[in-house]
Amino acid sequence: MLGDLEGNPTPIEVKVFGDDASVLAGLGDQMEAMLGKVSGVVDIVGVQKGNPEQTWKIDPTAAGHLGITVEDVTQQISAAWLGEVATDYLALDRSIPVRVRYPDAVRFDPGRLGETVVRGPDGKSAPISALATVVPESGQTVLNRENLRQMVLVSGRLEGRDLGTAVSEITAKLRATKLPVGYTWEVGGQYLAQRQAFRELLQVLAIASALVFVILVVHFREFGVPVLILGAAPLSLAGALLALIMTGTELNVSSAMGLVLLIGLVVKNGIVLLDYADQERERGMPALVAVFDAARVRLRPILMTTLCTLFGLVPLALGLGAGAELQRPLALAVIGGLTLSTLITLYLIPAMYAGLYRRARA
Repeated sequence: MLGDLEGNPTPIEVKVFGDDASVLAGLGDQMEAMLGKVSGVVDIVGVQKGNPEQTWKIDPTAAGHLGITVEDVTQQISAAWLGEVATDYLALDRSIPVRVRYPDAVRFDPGRLGETVVRGPDGKSAPISALATVVPESGQTVLNRENLRQMVLVSGRLEGRDLGTAVSEITAKLRATKLPVGYTWEVGGQYLAQRQAFRELLQVLAIASALVFVILVVHFREFGVPVLILGAAPLSLAGALLALIMTGTELNVSSAMGLVLLIGLVVKNGIVLLDYADQERERGMPALVAVFDAARVRLRPILMTTLCTLFGLVPLALGLGAGAELQRPLALAVIGGLTLSTLITLYLIPAMYAGLYRRARA
């Protein structure tokens, strides 16, 4: 199960890009219906369409019978419904404009718009319904742009389902949908943000491993021992993932940060053990004897530092304290990985160290 710590993007977002606004609006309705059939996707928000409108088309001939033009009719309607400033009211040192218009009881009733009286210069008058015809319309659809491309956005939340499987099902349905030529779709939201976050964390993990390897090579002045020490890191990741699975915790940005942290913690135990083994081997001891002696002497420091780290993370792993839930996956990943890596450091690495120098001596 994959999650994400970012709270601003909607979990599910389907974007459709194209040029024609009317075609995009129809495709947006199609995507909204498609998301409604996906299990676990709730609170779907589709294309935001405009409110119902009434467009009055004024007949120039009918307006001319009153001796006025279409523009005169428009100005009179605007003055009646929106109002116009007739005078100013002087109050001490301020001038307050006085706007004259129809009362709100009339202005807020669209059905009474046709009763608005329009007057000509000679005193003749007629209701607007006698000069124009009404055409019901809907307002313009709300469209967005991304990277200068026009798009419609359909979003939804998840309930009782993980993000990975939901996006996989939505992607399969989108691939089976035929769009007009020139129109494309894209899945965004937390899914896109999550992929970018994990991609960047993998880069950080690779850089951290490379830097640690360089430091180990400089310290031990060879490549064999650094490879042995750093080789325990991938195995410790298995312990971290196992801890997450056993506790039902999501693999998210916090737990991925714990995996990066494990690189340094795992290497520390290996350095403490094999540095002493190298010192013993330089004194003339066989590699097998040297590494066993190092395991015996450095057992207490390794266990003490490891246990201090584990016990320090226990309150965080239990979710104790305000805000601890956010970093609980990190603590669980470090506890699982460090526990397994300690066993690997004490049992597997000494055996591989002895075998490495036995082959080198042979």
